[in-house]
Amino acid sequence: MKLEIEDISFNIEGSLILDDLSLHVNEHEIISLIGPSASGKSSLLRIIAGFENVNTGIIKLNGLIVDDQSTIVQPQNRNVGIIFQDLALFPHLNCKENILFGMRDHSPAHKNTRLDRLSNLLDIRSILDSYPHEISGGQQQRIAIARALAPGPEILLLDEPFSALDEELKETLLQDVKKLLKEEKITTIFITHNIKEAFQLSDRIAFLDDKKIIQYDTAYNLYHKPITKEIANFCGIGSFINGTVIDANHVSTVLGDLFGDATKFKIGSNVSVMIRPDDIIHDDNSQKSAKVLEKIFFGSDFLYKLQLSKGETIFCYTPSHHDHSINEIIGIKPVIDHLILFN
Repeated sequence: MKLEIEDISFNIEGSLILDDLSLHVNEHEIISLIGPSASGKSSLLRIIAGFENVNTGIIKLNGLIVDDQSTIVQPQNRNVGIIFQDLALFPHLNCKENILFGMRDHSPAHKNTRLDRLSNLLDIRSILDSYPHEISGGQQQRIAIARALAPGPEILLLDEPFSALDEELKETLLQDVKKLLKEEKITTIFITHNIKEAFQLSDRIAFLDDKKIIQYDTAYNLYHKPITKEIANFCGIGSFINGTVIDANHVSTVLGDLFGDATKFKIGSNVSVMIRPDDIIHDDNSQKSAKVLEKIFFGSDFLYKLQLSKGETIFCYTPSHHDHSINEIIGIKPVIDHLILFN
């Protein structure tokens, strides 16, 4: 299903929640909505589902208007599946009955076909006769997904459904869910505060702030080409150091001369340069050095917080066999493929 949102605004009791927001989602595409709390993500999801109606603007599903103030298609007629954070499984029904709950009007043969397919894809066949309280959180998540997908919705809305899961379980489940959504060819819109979830699951990501979408792009571009400092910080660890634009492709910093696209800035202007941990390589032979302020051990690698000669701080990942002490001076080398600059 193709989703088109054009110039919508939405308010609750006079308080503006969304303002002049537009969003296009292609058929079978998986997108994530990210951004700070109270930026309007959940409200946007409820509007797409039909639980709320816009004050201005148009929403189309497959080219048909479902909300433009004069035309409002009710939620049950939009062929939309929804999974909320609390999952809302029925405790008095076993897992099989939960999955088939939304298929009461379907034929027994179709029910069995969908149940068989989803049970195989989500690896839940062994728990179909169990009740929700008898299975783990990850298994409950799989049952909730199966229930939402069983009727064959054309679009699936997910509101932080993985937030209660531990990281290892979440990573496995996300891989399975993405594979399932692609095989089922379901357009998906996914809310999360976890940028790793968004990166792992999404074809594109929309960053919401100040009542509208600030940047709508691939995960790669959001990380390497953020258009605001807020997006840069939201998308991963990093720090800012001072720089001076020398020419259109050249910025001078305490790390040395960095090369990249500086065409948006005047020659001689002062800029903030974002440095990611993956921009810095530990190199004992380098003439550049930094002092170790903090370190975190992750097993396969360390994350070091380093202080540069002018007091600015940066982060650096190193393999775990590079075990340096706090206050030790180590050699570093910048290897920056994407120059991220702000005023």
